[in-house]
Amino acid sequence: MRRIFLALLLFCPSLAAFADGMVIPTIASPAHVTIPDQRALICYNNDIERLVIETRFTGAGTNFAWVVPLPAPPVIEAATTGVFPTLQYLFRPEVVHEVTPYYIGILLGLGFACLFWRALRGPWGFARFLILICLLLMLASILLPALSRASRKAMASPTSAQTVSVLDRKLVGIYETTTITSSDPRALQNWLRDNGYAITPEAIPIIEDYLKEGWVFVASKVHRDADRTDASTPHPLSFTFKTPNPVYPMRLTGLNSQSLLVDLYYFGTGGVFAPPFTVEGCERRGIEHPLLQKWSEGLPVKTKLTATLSPADMRQDIWLKPTSYHIIKENRLYSRHGAWITAVNWGAGVFAFMLVSGCLVAFTRDGRMSQPAWWVGKLALGSLALTGVVYLSLPKIDVTLSRGWPSNQMKEKLLAVRIALEDCDWHNLAEARAGLDKMLSIDTNAVVYGAKNWENPLLGGRIHEEDSPGNYQLSETNNQLQFIGYSGDDGEWIHDALDFPARK
Repeated sequence: MRRIFLALLLFCPSLAAFADGMVIPTIASPAHVTIPDQRALICYNNDIERLVIETRFTGAGTNFAWVVPLPAPPVIEAATTGVFPTLQYLFRPEVVHEVTPYYIGILLGLGFACLFWRALRGPWGFARFLILICLLLMLASILLPALSRASRKAMASPTSAQTVSVLDRKLVGIYETTTITSSDPRALQNWLRDNGYAITPEAIPIIEDYLKEGWVFVASKVHRDADRTDASTPHPLSFTFKTPNPVYPMRLTGLNSQSLLVDLYYFGTGGVFAPPFTVEGCERRGIEHPLLQKWSEGLPVKTKLTATLSPADMRQDIWLKPTSYHIIKENRLYSRHGAWITAVNWGAGVFAFMLVSGCLVAFTRDGRMSQPAWWVGKLALGSLALTGVVYLSLPKIDVTLSRGWPSNQMKEKLLAVRIALEDCDWHNLAEARAGLDKMLSIDTNAVVYGAKNWENPLLGGRIHEEDSPGNYQLSETNNQLQFIGYSGDDGEWIHDALDFPARK
C-alpha cells in the first residue's frame, strides 16, 4: 500500500500556495510581435472595394517611389498609422496558458480504484478502506485549488505625355500621387522613367498585361527626412475603386521580392479564402476604432489571412473568393506550459480509458488478467508516446506573464500620461506634443505619475501618439487640447479636453 501511495504522489505536481487576499490572475501574452513586410485591408461590398496598403521598405536614401496597379480609377485617401496596429491587436491569437490539470483527477481515480481493490482483498478490508477514504479526501482538499483553475485566453517628357493620360494628381498625406493610364505600354514606361520611377525590363510585360486588361496605375512618391538603412513604414494609403471581385494586386510587387510576409485583412458580408493565403481568424465582431468603424459599416464579417509569398506566388494577382461566414475560425496558440498540461491530460485520459476497458474485458472473460504488469507497462508507454505527439502537434508561442489584465494596466498608464500632460509647459498643440514626447522618454517620470514604466503592454514598445490600443492622440478643437487614450477594449476609454493656457 505504501508503494501505491508513493506512486500517486510522484504523479502529483508541486502546488502553489496562495496567500490571503485578492488573487490577481496571471495573464499570458505573446512575447514577440512580428511585423510583416506588407499589411493590407480590403473592405468590399456591392462591387466597390476599398484597398488600404501599408508597405515597409528598406534602403539608403531619402526619396522613394511606389506604383500600384488597380482595375479602375480610384479615390485616394490617407489612412492613419494606427489602423494596422489596431487590426493586429484585434486579431491577436488567443494564448492558452493555464489549463485545468484533469490528469490529476484521472490518476487519483485510478489509484483509488486500485487501493479499493487491494484493501478489500486483505484482512480488515473494510477498516483499511475507510482509512484510505479519509487520506484520499485530505489529498483531494489539498489539490482542489489546482483542479478548480480554468483555462484562460490569456504599411514629364513631352513625347510620352501625348499618349499618357493623367487622370488625377494630388497630395495625400506625405505622398505625391498621380493616377495614370495609357494605350501605349512604351509611352507609360517612358513617363514613369522620366518622372523618377525606376522601371526594370522585367516590369514591361506586366505593365503591358495590365494595360490590356484596362487597369490604371497610381504612382506615388514619398520623402524620408533622413538617409538611413533601417526599415521605414509610412502611413497607409486607401484606394477606393469599382471591381466585380475583390482583388489584391501582386504582379509588380513580386519583381522586387525574394519572399514577402503579408497580413491581409478582409471586411465583408461573408468570409473569403485566397490561396496561398491561410485563414488565421474569421469572426463576426464590431470595431470601435473610429476609422475602421466607418469603413466596416454594413460589413459584419472580419477575416485575417496570412502568407509568406514566394516570387512564384506573386506572378498572379490575389483574387479573393467568398465563402460562408458561418465558418468561424479562431487563432489559438499555446504557451509551452499550456501545451504540456493539455498533452498530459490527453495521455492520462487515454491511459485510464484503455486500462479500465482492458480490465473489464479481462474480468468478463475469465475473471483475471494475465501478465498485468507487462500489459499496464505497455499501455503506459503508449500513453507517454501519445502525450509527446500531442505536445509537438500543438501550435506554441513564447509568452510573457503579467499580473492582472493588460487592458487594466493600460488604463492606469494612460491616465498617468494624461496627468503628465498637465505638467508639461505648452501653449499650443506643437508644444504639447514636444513636451509630452520628452516626458515619456524618461522612465523615472512614469513612477512619479503612478505608472511602473511607459511601455505599452498591448502592442509592445513605448507609449506614443497613435490611434491604436495602448496609445493616445492629441488634437486641437475649439481652442482646446483634446486628449484621447485608447484602451485594450478596442475603443477610447478616456476623452478629455484641456483649455490652452494664455499665450505669453
